Amino acid sequence: MTQPTATAHLTLATPAEQAARWQIHFAAWGIGFDHGLFLRREAALAETPYGHHQVRQWLWRADDGRVLASCETYGSAAWYVDPVGRLSREPLQSVASVLVAPELRNQGYAAAMMPALVRQLRAEGTTLSTLYSDVGPNLYRRSGYMLHQSRESFVTVAGAPTWPDATDRLDLSDLADVLAQQDDLASAWLGASAAPAVVEVAAVDRVAWFATRSRYRAWARGQSPNAVVGASCGNDGVCLWTADSAEPVLHVLLWRPRDGSGADRLTQAALAHAATLGLAQVVWWDADRDTGLDPYRRPPLQPSGITSRDRSTGLPMLAWLTPGRQMPMVWQGIERLGWC
Repeated sequence: MTQPTATAHLTLATPAEQAARWQIHFAAWGIGFDHGLFLRREAALAETPYGHHQVRQWLWRADDGRVLASCETYGSAAWYVDPVGRLSREPLQSVASVLVAPELRNQGYAAAMMPALVRQLRAEGTTLSTLYSDVGPNLYRRSGYMLHQSRESFVTVAGAPTWPDATDRLDLSDLADVLAQQDDLASAWLGASAAPAVVEVAAVDRVAWFATRSRYRAWARGQSPNAVVGASCGNDGVCLWTADSAEPVLHVLLWRPRDGSGADRLTQAALAHAATLGLAQVVWWDADRDTGLDPYRRPPLQPSGITSRDRSTGLPMLAWLTPGRQMPMVWQGIERLGWC
């Protein structure tokens, strides 16, 4: 591998540069999309409140102006409880879409960009960063990211599942109160936790950003979009989901049943919704990882009939950008933000 350009520097993309980069994104990640529809989706995502205020595209630029590599960051927050039980709300930036154009690969540009990005985020006051690696963890380990071991679990859609009784469909207009309640519950649980833990905060504009992705995925499949983004069993729990994936699956973003009955009803709702979209499976990330510390990963709160498998892509990684922070034994993320 040749040495990367020593004088490259990190800059934010202009709107024109961002649009030009989307062309390369399509070549790398546009599976299942018509070229024009993919570009319209990227523009629509950038115009959402979350995309406009919290998503940034970074360029690793040589002195002569050439773009050597790029990535995106997504702003949010997370609750953290440290080993002695102190609770804090941390600014979080997720990293996604790390990309080097094919003709520039194997020259060390992404490896040089990542430490510069970490320094930039640290200087802005970010304390916690996550990413989901599709190329293996070694590139990111050198910048301080540590692999969080996990698996994924799934239930196959069979027959024509129906929506369960006493379970409400959720759309975006329902989410403000639901997510505020979930944030209160998460902070209360963490306040009583006996082990280091991180719980990412789900916000309405962030879920709306995923809903925009799901809408374009439906159009790419020749289907009509569906406004349902989750299900609620009242006091028995809530879950959120998205259909934005290259595979015909419904991904669960947030899983918060209160008991086994709630888990079964939420699973049934997810299967029913997946069936209406013509999807083959409902997938939970980390769903069988039971440390005994995370209440939502214990067997009584897992879906009935669930099957688990190893995950070779989208490996979750986390880095503290401030010293002296311990890696959590429990990490409740709300999604894989690296989808493109």
